[in-house]
Order: sequence, then C-alpha cells, then structure tokens
Amino acid sequence: MTPPTIACFMAQRLVADVAHPTAKILEPAAGGGILAAAVVEALLLKPVESRPKRIELLMYELEPRLIERLISLCEDMRLACVALGIEFDYLVKHEDFLLSDLALQAQPQQGLLTIANPPFLKLNKSTDQRAKLHSYAVHGQPNIYSLFMAATARITPADGGWCFITPRSWMAGEYFKAARRTLLQHLTIDRLHSFESRTEGFEEDSVLQETVITWGSGRAVIDAGANILVTRSQGANDLANAGIQALPIERVVTDDEHAMFSLPAYDIDPFEGWTATLGTYGLTVSTGPVVAFRAKEFVKESQSVGTVPLLWLQHVRQQKILWPVQKKREHILATNASEWMLVPNAPMVVMRRFSPKEDERRVTCAAYLGQLPGAVIGLENHLNYIYRKGGTMSPVEARGIAAFLTSSIVDEHFRALAGSTQINATELRKLPMPPLAILVRIGEQVGDSPSLTTVDRIVAAALVLADEEQAQAGGQ
Repeated sequence: MTPPTIACFMAQRLVADVAHPTAKILEPAAGGGILAAAVVEALLLKPVESRPKRIELLMYELEPRLIERLISLCEDMRLACVALGIEFDYLVKHEDFLLSDLALQAQPQQGLLTIANPPFLKLNKSTDQRAKLHSYAVHGQPNIYSLFMAATARITPADGGWCFITPRSWMAGEYFKAARRTLLQHLTIDRLHSFESRTEGFEEDSVLQETVITWGSGRAVIDAGANILVTRSQGANDLANAGIQALPIERVVTDDEHAMFSLPAYDIDPFEGWTATLGTYGLTVSTGPVVAFRAKEFVKESQSVGTVPLLWLQHVRQQKILWPVQKKREHILATNASEWMLVPNAPMVVMRRFSPKEDERRVTCAAYLGQLPGAVIGLENHLNYIYRKGGTMSPVEARGIAAFLTSSIVDEHFRALAGSTQINATELRKLPMPPLAILVRIGEQVGDSPSLTTVDRIVAAALVLADEEQAQAGGQ
C-alpha cells in the first residue's frame, strides 16, 4: 500500500494545473483508496477560485473485502466536498479494470486524472486473457503493472493527467518495450521521481528494485527543447529535500525502437560526442550458451578425459576469473554433440548477468585472456560475454573494455537506466563507447586484477586525456 506522504506527493503534482469545473478521477487498482483520497484532498486544498465545482470518482477493485471500505471512504469524501459546496459523485466497481469496457474501448475521457499503484505480477501471455486483450503492450513476458500503465495511457486526454508509482523495470529492457512505446504514443511524460532506496519507498513491503513515480498528460505536440523534471529521494522522509533537474527529453528517452528511459545523475552527459558502440569495433555481446539442466549429460563434477573448463557466475569476480572454486560442476565434455554450446578459448570479456544488490558496481566482469586449458571452454547461461566474432580480441582490448565497464562512469549510467541489478545484452550493445584507442590505452595500464579504485583512476585519466587531445586537435 502507498504511504500517505507519498500519496499526497503524487496527488499534489497531478492536480497542480487542473482548472476544470468538473474533475474526473480514476483509480484503476484502488486497494484501500488512499491515492484517490489524496487527489480529492489535494483538490479541496486548492485556492477557492481554482477548486472544481464537481468531482467524479471511479474506482476499480477486485478484492471483495475492500469494497465496503472503499464505499465508506467515498462517503467521507462526499461529506467533505459537500461542506465546501462541491458536488461529489462516485462509483466503486468490483471488477478487473483491464477487462472493463473503459480499458478495452480506449476512448480518451475529457479531463480524466488517473492515479495508481498497480499490482506487480507476471502474466502468461499465451493463456491470460488480460495479456491477450492488451497485446499492443506485450513483448516477451508481461508484468501486469505495465498493462495498467498502457491501458490508462490510451484513455488520457491532452487536458487530463496520469500518475503511477511502480518499479523502475518498465524503463528499460526488452520485456517492457511495447508498453513504453504505448506510453509515448499516448502520453507526454513531464516529470519523474526516483526513490533511490530499495526499502524506504513502501512502509510494509520490501520492493526488490528502486521505485519511480511518473507523471504525464495526454499526448500533445512537444516543444523543441522541452525538458522532463527529475527529482530524487531515498524514501518518503526526505521528499521535501529532493533536488530538481530539468533534463532535455533526449537525455531521458532514447529516440529509437527501444525507447528506453534513464535518470542521469548529472546535467552534463559524460558520454556526449561518443557515437561508437561495441558493434562499431566488431564486438558482439552474447549470453553463455550452456543451460545446465539441458546439458546434464555433458556437465561433470570433476575433470576427466575430454572435459574442458565450464565457467559459472561464481567464477567471475570483479576484474578476475577464479577457476576452479570446488563448489560447482566446473567441467564440461567437449564432443561433437556439445560443440554447439562451447566457445573458442580466446580473449574475451566475461560478465555476470545478475549481481547482488549490495554489490558496489552494477557490472561485475573480468578480462579472460584464454589462460584455462583446452581449445574451447563452456560459459553457463547466467553469464554474458563480449568477443570479436570472426576475429580475435587482443588482451589489451579485453582488459580495457572490462575496466571501462566496471568504472564508476558506466556504473552511474546503468543505475540511471534501470532499477534492477540485471544488465541485459541490449543495454550493453547500446552503451556508448569511447574511441577504441582509449580503451586500448586503459588496457595497457590496468594490468591484471586491478582494484576498482585503480580502474576508476586510470579510466578517468584516460578520458580526460582524450578530451584534451580532442580539444587540441579542434584548435589546430
């Protein structure tokens, strides 16, 4: 449930520009009704000349035990409105909003204000009726909260408002790509607030990733140079002290098919001017092809004739590969039957696809220089690896790229991009990269198994030197 402080924070911004004589409020996943109550309260606290003359409230809720309480809450709101000479009409619907005529007809409702803290759960897109009916917002395995966001976006008019509090996972990644495109098709996002703590956003439940509040209005023509306001706090207690950034829309939303959102920490883009990606340098990002439960006949507990090393997530430490560790099935048979799941034993960058949330950096990776025995090795499916397809990555390239990816500058980029600890291959492929010569320079200096302090010092110095060299070249 949404804490009252956060509910009021959401509502006050939602109604700030409301000037309609009739205010229409929708809470599509009402729960206890606290968000709707916060909106009504915020409307009643506006100056007399700005208050609506009539408020219409519509709430949807599936839990039968909450219906009577919602009706009682609505009666309390009605009495408060009547005391100020404001008409109040309400309707509490005991049904699933995503299956409602309102959601499915997708007709914008004049002046509609939507506010929501939707449920978080994954749906089976093949069998769940809600996923089928809202297939326009489904890509991969959908989470129900993104369907609430997309469905309400379609009914938000240019003179209305829209506000959701959700996990940050919708802002990046393939699974939410269709939902993001739907939001941007129907909404103008004008403000975002990020809760940096994983535990302080909600009072009763621990959310496993950072939470974000998003405000928007119905899609309108966006002025050139328009900004999105971004604020941050640890939780509810420091909301009043949240600083404000005004960031150009192109800094927050990528202008491509993925339409990923980020919350950059700095007003100046540290990657500005970098147009290269890993692909520019002929490098490919792939996921480890060994899926252990499907390769049981090949994965072995101990070394024997015909086996080669198998690297798991536990073998990849920050800037070093430790094998064996005597805790995993660390060997895999190299035969004609298993050849397709093995990779050449050559220099590459190996990284964890998942990192514990308490890790200092989002990316945990290391330069692998081909030091283990065998012509090929195995990489388990919880690893990503970067290699030069059809060619060979040099050891200094591997060291330089691994150091750059674990540097604080890249860490801040990925923290801005997503609230989860998973760094997926799409995000790696899209990451802006400095010139290859700079990466090689970094690789020549970091050595084997550098500390993060060493990595940051060398990467920062190399980037500063690159800027100075570029400036000198431009002045000549």
